[in-house]
Amino acid sequence: MDDQAFLRQLESGRLPAEALNHEARLYAAWAYRRGYPAREAAARCAHALSRRALSLGHADRYHHTLTMALLFVLYSRVTDNPGLLDDWHAFRGACLDVLDGAADVVAAHYSTERLDDDFARRAFVEPDRLPLPTSGLLH
Repeated sequence: MDDQAFLRQLESGRLPAEALNHEARLYAAWAYRRGYPAREAAARCAHALSRRALSLGHADRYHHTLTMALLFVLYSRVTDNPGLLDDWHAFRGACLDVLDGAADVVAAHYSTERLDDDFARRAFVEPDRLPLPTSGLLH
């Protein structure tokens, strides 16, 4: 399935729940960024993922700060290497650390206490460790 068809399924709620794994979320981030400037892509991706979680009865599993932090990281890699938008496999390869250990990537920027806060689940909070790479959302 091409990236736009995937996004249509995600947005319409037709993407099967079992298909929305970590790699599918990474694919959604890539597909949105291919079609939109970074800020709009991040907003659309976060909105689609939160709505899908809600539609599946898993609103408590969506974490807005975690989602946005990962989008900051992913989109900064695209800024550093714009060719990643042309090839899903290249993008995936450049993001294996996020795919295999998103918690470790985020832990460099956020303490557990900051992420465990209920407000951080519902709204973006700034990191309390290292700043997030912002270049990815400036373009």
